[in-house]
Amino acid sequence: MFKLFLFCVLCSGAYAFNHGQALIDFNAYVEKFNKSYSSAAERNNANYYFNYHSNQIASHNALADRNASSYRVKVNQFSDIRLKTFAARLPQAVYPTTFGNSTPVPPNEIAPLQYDMLAELGIKVTARDQGTVCSSSWAYAAATSIQILNAIQTLEAVPLNNSAQALIDCAGMGTGCSTQVPQTAFDYLTQTDAVLLNEEEYAANNSLNHQGMCVPKLATSSIKLDSYGTIEDGDDDLLKRYVASEIPVIVEYNPATFGFMHYSSGVYVPPVRATASSSQFLVVVGYGHDTNSNLDYWLCLNSFGTEWGEQGFIKIVRSSTQPIAKRAVFPNSLGASTSTTP
Repeated sequence: MFKLFLFCVLCSGAYAFNHGQALIDFNAYVEKFNKSYSSAAERNNANYYFNYHSNQIASHNALADRNASSYRVKVNQFSDIRLKTFAARLPQAVYPTTFGNSTPVPPNEIAPLQYDMLAELGIKVTARDQGTVCSSSWAYAAATSIQILNAIQTLEAVPLNNSAQALIDCAGMGTGCSTQVPQTAFDYLTQTDAVLLNEEEYAANNSLNHQGMCVPKLATSSIKLDSYGTIEDGDDDLLKRYVASEIPVIVEYNPATFGFMHYSSGVYVPPVRATASSSQFLVVVGYGHDTNSNLDYWLCLNSFGTEWGEQGFIKIVRSSTQPIAKRAVFPNSLGASTSTTP
């Protein structure tokens, strides 16, 4: 009887120790990501999912340590919510029936084995953070793709960020934080002859869960989009040729997996079938081959900030059985533009 009692005491003590460390880790997480919760119940729920995801992350990375996974994961700003909630906050995009895309400029006929337009041209673009409550990757991808193309054409090594918030507010059409698409941003810029503002002129606000009021601003920059082009779904070969031609291409991607949600490094290989369908828009800026995993990959820029992935970038497996070209769209030509450096 005494042995059973002692065993129970030791077990309860071990549980208390683990719980205490888990609580310390959660409090550090809350501070690092500046989290706030409306009630004790919400905080407890967040603590539960943080602990759950922390265990899942440790298990997955143990597989990566044994070369049983080609990528690693880590705790990030989404680790305090369940995967189902994460997917719901990035609902599937809804496309209008018509778009104003034009015949695109032809890409190079031959693409090299690997290419990274940012590294090759010495352009520094920092991943921006769309926040956790507004599904606005469509606007960030549109703004960033134009930013990169303009930087290539004007030889700017460190271009100012174009304002995604201006697109959310002014081109969002009431769905700026839910189901909007990059083509709508491109149509707004081409059909209204609008000038794309930078963030110094129209500041970001990623704490809003809805689009704000469009506030007219006097632009000091003059980046304009004349036209944009599209790529047929599944045509990864054409996508590769455009990227090799220094054209940043936006693709729609399903982020509703644990691996994408917590991606840290390596070549991400999505499951054959995801549990949900969501939409996140990525800017493809390169492609290459990873020697550690012996996998080809696409290099994509996301808008989850620099704490997510490889400083905000993700390598996604490049395979004929898992094409990435979905609703692919890109800035085709820019109008009269000037330098956006301060």
